[in-house]
Amino acid sequence: MSLARLGPVTLEAGVSRTNGWALLYAAFVTIGLVTGMAVLTPYLLTETLGLDEGRQGRALGTLTVVNELVLILAYGPLGALSDRYGRRIVYVAGFLAMATAYLLFPLAGSFEAFAAVRLLYALGIGAATGMYGTLLADYAVERDRGKLAAIGGILNGLGVVLLALALGALPAWFAGRGLAGADAALATGAAGALACFVTALLLWLGLKPGAPAATERLPLAAMLRRGLAAARASPEIAVGYAAAFVARGDLAIVGIFTVAWGKQAALAAGMAPAEALEAGRLPFIIAQSAALVWPLALLAVIDRLPRALMLALAMAIGAAGYLGMGLVSDPLGAGAIPFFAALGIGQISAVLGAQTLIGKSAPTDARGAVIGLFNFSGAVGILVLGVVAGWAFDAVGPAAPFVLVGVLNGLVALAALAVHRRVPARAAG
Repeated sequence: MSLARLGPVTLEAGVSRTNGWALLYAAFVTIGLVTGMAVLTPYLLTETLGLDEGRQGRALGTLTVVNELVLILAYGPLGALSDRYGRRIVYVAGFLAMATAYLLFPLAGSFEAFAAVRLLYALGIGAATGMYGTLLADYAVERDRGKLAAIGGILNGLGVVLLALALGALPAWFAGRGLAGADAALATGAAGALACFVTALLLWLGLKPGAPAATERLPLAAMLRRGLAAARASPEIAVGYAAAFVARGDLAIVGIFTVAWGKQAALAAGMAPAEALEAGRLPFIIAQSAALVWPLALLAVIDRLPRALMLALAMAIGAAGYLGMGLVSDPLGAGAIPFFAALGIGQISAVLGAQTLIGKSAPTDARGAVIGLFNFSGAVGILVLGVVAGWAFDAVGPAAPFVLVGVLNGLVALAALAVHRRVPARAAG
């Protein structure tokens, strides 16, 4: 039986090119719409809740904790549902939950109500991003999973640039057409909800239906035991868990605090909240534009370098990008452009390096447990770094979260290099 191909990627048996194209569309849309609310949240905290700037770092950190606690608790049930009923139905349900949350966020009259809506949004994120990562493994043959992850990374970046940043521009666009702040927020939420609903429909039509082949789904405690046992047996897996803790936190820091920093600077310059959000997106635009094109450079080496060496290189690039933020004084000035470009390159490098190492290092008989603990480590990383970064943003300064993550990236890079030296003959594939 011949296997379908999607460009340089060979698809698994039973996966059609239509299913593959649907997954690529999902790569473009999922992270863009998930990040869209991260871009909008600082604006909503100011415009709909009236939260002063001095408390927004802690508020963003609290919302990150809510988000990640839900993801940690929902991991097992969502995985079990996808095994029983299929990836498609869970993916679609996730986007419907996100659509509902987009509608409800602007209606929240208090921070507590906003956090409650965040619970629903987090469930949607967990379903959507979890199924995206699962389908990357389901749809490509093992030797091409790194390529598919890199292509997906390019589309992730493109989706963020075109979708998340378009959503971030809508409040000012609506305000420019006469809508008051609250009404502009409602209209923006409705636009985000519509995008989520249309995506749910398209994924329902394009993804492979039905339940996957029988797979083992472990309870959380059993997953942790088997995943830790695999780490004891393989230094590469152990450093992969550490990379997940840091790299997933990278995404949260960039998505939340670049916009918050830019908006803060714009408000200090005298702009109205909607205008400040539009101007404050500039650092995020620069970072994500760089992250969009950088995977093209990694595509040539990601499946060729030894696994741990690839991770060491990726995390070192990440460290350089994040530590450079300590040199930025004006996030909206022209001098900050190369630093935010380096930040985006560092972010995507760390994420792809971690994903590629764990995808290739996980043994067949414990793949589910290893990938599960990898995802769990990432969720805990976002939770911990979100809290610490939120405090640091308010108490130390807006560059502090980035410097913190840069130091952690550097430590993981050194650990990965040490692992590579211990197992220098380990192949990339």
